[in-house]
Formats: sequence, C-alpha cells, structure tokens
Amino acid sequence: MTDHPDYWNRIYGDEGRPGWDMDRATPLVDELLGLALPRGLRPGCRLVVPGCGYGHDAADLEGRGFSVTGLDFAPLAIQGARARYGDRVAWSQADWFDPHLGPWDAIFDHTCFVAMDPVRRPAYAEVCADHLGPGGLWLAALFHDVKGQAGPPHAISMDAMRSLAEARFEVLHLGDARESHPRRAGREFLMVARKRPG
Repeated sequence: MTDHPDYWNRIYGDEGRPGWDMDRATPLVDELLGLALPRGLRPGCRLVVPGCGYGHDAADLEGRGFSVTGLDFAPLAIQGARARYGDRVAWSQADWFDPHLGPWDAIFDHTCFVAMDPVRRPAYAEVCADHLGPGGLWLAALFHDVKGQAGPPHAISMDAMRSLAEARFEVLHLGDARESHPRRAGREFLMVARKRPG
C-alpha cells in the first residue's frame, strides 16, 4: 500500500496539508547539522532529502549552502514543493528504491524511513548506502514511539536501528532528539552514520 505513489498522492489530494507537514522545516535540521558538520559534512555537498513532501527541509538546507535534491514518490508533493520554493532545489518525482539514483554525499532523512513498511527496512538501508558516494553520511530522524498507532509512521528502537544500519554503515551518533517539534517531543531519536568502504 505505502509502496505505491497513489497512496501518498491520495493523502496530499484529500488533505491539502497532510498531518506530518509542519509548514516549515523541522527544528531537527539544526540538531542534525550540528552532529554532522564535525563529522565531515560541508556546505556545497550534494545532499538528498527523500520523501521531501512540500520541500521545507530541502529548501532550508539549500539556503544553508548545500546542493540539494528534494525527492518524493508522490507527484502532488513535488508540485507543492515547486509551488512553494520554485527551482532553487532540484525537485525529483522518483522512487527511492530506483537503483539509478545518486550518488550523493549525504542523505537527510526526516520521516521517510519511518514511512516505509517495516518489511522493507533492510532494503531501504541498502539503497541508502547504494545512493551515497564513498564515505557518504546518512542523517536520520526516527520515531521510537508512535503512540501505539499502526502507522505509518512506524516506530523502531535505537538498538534495532543500529543493528540494521551497521551492515553498511558506521554509526557515528545515535541518541534522543532534543529539538523535536512539540507534537513529537520525546518520541524521536537521531542517527548519523557513515557509509562503510566496499
């Protein structure tokens, strides 16, 4: 169901502003960059935002000097992003699992991983590694608590996330988020991981 663009397009069409849209970039942009910049992320890097929605995070990151691709499965999401932010970001309506995407220097993953059906998580981690160049960084904001809802979003524990990522990544940081949006406070954690050689 969630692995088809029509599922997401229907939400954008029915709701206009979906429940996950904050109408601005997540406050976790600052926190994740604070963790990633000392670990080699630099302005000018090629950065992708999968599941970018209306593009708030992508536009914020572009404004900080990154070369940003905002990617989403749903055509209405990309149309909305382009309407809000013009062409300052390279918008792409594409499937994150397309093997021909990338390479990028970093992935800024805010809610895309947790939107996936949990059975697709190993494949998702694999394509993250495949879409990154050597030493590329995966920056992720994830839910460890979704208040008992069936999802999406889907929760994952820190230990499970570490185990999943470590096959292809060196986990550099894994810890509770401190700057979450008030609706998500106490329910998110952050990961910064570097793609392993080979």
